[in-house]
Amino acid sequence: MKIYSTSFKSTMMIFALIGAMVIGACPALSSAEQAKERKTITVQGSSSITAAPTIAYVSIGVTTFNKNAATAQAENAVKMDRVYKTLASLGIKKDKIKTVNYNISPRYDYKNNVASLAGYNVVNSISVTVEALKKVSDVLDMTVKEGVNQSSSIAFGVTDEERDRLYLQALSQAVVNAKEKANTIASAAGIAISKPANIIEGSSSHFVQPNFRAMDMAKMTAEAAPTPISEGELTIEASVTVIYDY
Repeated sequence: MKIYSTSFKSTMMIFALIGAMVIGACPALSSAEQAKERKTITVQGSSSITAAPTIAYVSIGVTTFNKNAATAQAENAVKMDRVYKTLASLGIKKDKIKTVNYNISPRYDYKNNVASLAGYNVVNSISVTVEALKKVSDVLDMTVKEGVNQSSSIAFGVTDEERDRLYLQALSQAVVNAKEKANTIASAAGIAISKPANIIEGSSSHFVQPNFRAMDMAKMTAEAAPTPISEGELTIEASVTVIYDY
């Protein structure tokens, strides 16, 4: 009787284990069947918005040379001081001016493959954020008169708040573009799509900025007329991936 009881219990445990395995397998089979039955349409949506820039970033600098490094440095400081005062007279605050490069380097003369020290170059370059675009020409022309002689450039942009607002508009339009594509595909295939099952943002706030100009300082110095500036337009782009069930 004792042996029979142990055998019976073992048999029941085996049946219970098999039952648990079968029950556990059922949801997996159900999920696999559901995944197999799911039908989707995946589309890419994109959009771009153009906008007029509202700020400019002007890069200018002063280069001086002298046989004596200290003298070259002092002459550079005098010219840069006049440049800063000119910018202040145009209403540009100090927090809108940033030093991007300051360098003192030796200059050599070469004769018969022999180098001799000629003196020292001092370069001081700054980036100026101009929030009133009508002042860009004045910034260039007036600072050149005060000693700016280093190659200059201009890049145009918008404020962070404006960029975010424009990007959200482009992103919204990208979702609409994706829906139009999905509807066109569904109509051609004779099916009906449901609400989006998944939407993936495929971009960050990205500006296409073609307006970058290098300025000829020698030409600007020779010309008496104000430097003409054309800021053009900026383009911000957005994209999404949208999955529809049908």
